Amino acid sequence: RRDGPVRGRATPVRPDTSPCAQRQMIALAVVLPCFTPRAATRISRPTRLPVWPAWQGVALGVASQLPGPFRSWADRLEDAFGGRVAPIQFDPREADPFILLVHHRHAFRPLDFLRPLFSAAIMPEGFPAHPHRGFETVTYVLPGRAGLVHRDSEGCRMRYGDGAVQWMTAGRGMLHEEMWDTGASVDAELYQLWVNLPPRSKLVPPRVQLLLPSTAPAGGAAAQVQREGSTPVRTGRVIDEVSADGAVRVRGIARPPAEEEAAAAEAAAGE
Repeated sequence: RRDGPVRGRATPVRPDTSPCAQRQMIALAVVLPCFTPRAATRISRPTRLPVWPAWQGVALGVASQLPGPFRSWADRLEDAFGGRVAPIQFDPREADPFILLVHHRHAFRPLDFLRPLFSAAIMPEGFPAHPHRGFETVTYVLPGRAGLVHRDSEGCRMRYGDGAVQWMTAGRGMLHEEMWDTGASVDAELYQLWVNLPPRSKLVPPRVQLLLPSTAPAGGAAAQVQREGSTPVRTGRVIDEVSADGAVRVRGIARPPAEEEAAAAEAAAGE
């Protein structure tokens, strides 16, 4: 996620999808060893599905189809008050191994009188148990927002939000449940990225990793492992980097192996 503009002349560059690059980095923004300017080759508006709260999402969706400034106003209200899920399907010829990116922006207000009716009769507040197999999901909750309560068939239970990242490898298959952590905050917002696994890794044992914000205390409100399953949950830190001129801030969730070892050695020396 970029918190400022990229400065400099941008030159279109095809994404590097080599196995080395895939191991070194995976993030919801463009995460590179250096801050390289890139130009967008195509800009598209994803489908916006009205939900949580659905009535508000429908109203804003209708407003966004009106002429004049209504689309801009509806988009701003959607950003401020929620009511949408936007799935973005990738073309595998351009984006492999990335399959899907979903943006959620929701609000769970205690005084929303339609909320109990919608939850009981139409759709619960989250995603009950469903299967995943052969790919990974990387879920990044924006700072200051509520996230999810996770349970899976391996016995793991956790909750995470406020800048935390969950990296779940389904491998040979698992059931998992994702319900909104409505007790943490009224406002929820996250991105979830689906990443295809190479053939040799399709049947690896399922596992879950939890990455905390760089400033969050271990065991704090941002994320908690309430119960580990058959495979211990690996925990780490989100990488938070700023360009030299302060124009770009990038939060990454993986480093090249050499950098990972150097960071671990530095942390051990500090202790």
